[in-house]
Amino acid sequence: MNKSRLILVILAGLNAVLLGIIYHCQFGAERNEPKLVGGPGSVIVERSTLVNLNNGKWIGSFRAHDGSIYLRDHLKSVDGGKTVIQQDGVDVEALTKDPGLTAIAMDGLFYATGGTPTRIGPGMYRTWAWRSTDELKSIAKEEVLISIPQGPQRDAGPNEWYGVHIHRSIVQLTDRSWLMTMYGNFSEDTLLPQDLDASKETTYMTRAFVVRSIDKGHSWQFVSNIAVPRFGDPVGEGFGEPTMVLLEDGTLLTIMRTGHHFPLYASWSSDQGKSWTAPTYTGLDRGCDPHLIRLRDGRLVLSWGRRYPEGWSKIVPEGDQSLFKYPGKGYLNLAVSNDNGRTWENDKVASEVGSAYSTIFEVEPNVLFVQVDQWYWRIQLRPRVTGRT
Repeated sequence: MNKSRLILVILAGLNAVLLGIIYHCQFGAERNEPKLVGGPGSVIVERSTLVNLNNGKWIGSFRAHDGSIYLRDHLKSVDGGKTVIQQDGVDVEALTKDPGLTAIAMDGLFYATGGTPTRIGPGMYRTWAWRSTDELKSIAKEEVLISIPQGPQRDAGPNEWYGVHIHRSIVQLTDRSWLMTMYGNFSEDTLLPQDLDASKETTYMTRAFVVRSIDKGHSWQFVSNIAVPRFGDPVGEGFGEPTMVLLEDGTLLTIMRTGHHFPLYASWSSDQGKSWTAPTYTGLDRGCDPHLIRLRDGRLVLSWGRRYPEGWSKIVPEGDQSLFKYPGKGYLNLAVSNDNGRTWENDKVASEVGSAYSTIFEVEPNVLFVQVDQWYWRIQLRPRVTGRT
């Protein structure tokens, strides 16, 4: 073979390899993208194009008082998700790595915490929080103490889901104190999960509860149980991953996960979280990590994941969790309530959504920013019908 012919053969080979790489990037990667499902639904008017930031899995986002949305990998949006820009003004990577981050943002104060507090003595637990008093020009990390007198009296073992966990919500009450949602195990909690997949999620069934702070999050004290599982209850993991809002009439509403194969339940409090109604079936099935917000028009919006959906989930010896391969076939669902959470209009909005842990914000009237893992998009909701409750 002469020299020029050899060069042509090599170039042809390189071209084939390059085309293969391009094909894989354009089409192979496409198969791992979530798919926006359906057209406009009962509550949805329009959905934007899905954006992939390629910034990680099992991650979250949060919104500052000025409306800026901070995302993993030093990214943020200042226009409600229409565009995303790089930011290096403040390091919040410790916050955006937590899909269940608990945060509150108000004029002159931003506060966030999360994770699993460390037991430091009988009924006392320590965790970390982040505080900013200059609209997130800077942020400081601080130690926080939580008093839970009946909390767990041992540490979690290796790879064991046990203890108490901060999750999702802080609301400011009328007396300006803060109420925060948590879940986990107290020392008396020894009920075993109901099924194989639930037993892979938690050692014992969990309870949901609230703690209160009268010093803007420097310390917290146990207030009440929202929901505690009993033997025979139709729940798989107990009550976990609570999300809470303050309704227009001053009532508190909490929505809770009960297991990947079990429905979401709701409880209401009319006395600032001192007591709660019995857990009530929402009509929303197979949920993980619900996120509840109140719109400017008073309606409620709930997002939640269905990681093991219909048509895929099977009763087999190894269980769904063992068969799951990221990003899976699960759905993200979105529901809207006009009656303070008593009934819901529900839509599927995307499939193959990875962890199915979502975060939502209302960024314009009736317009939502929706983030799941490295993906985000915007959803326009149907306006509230005048006179409808």
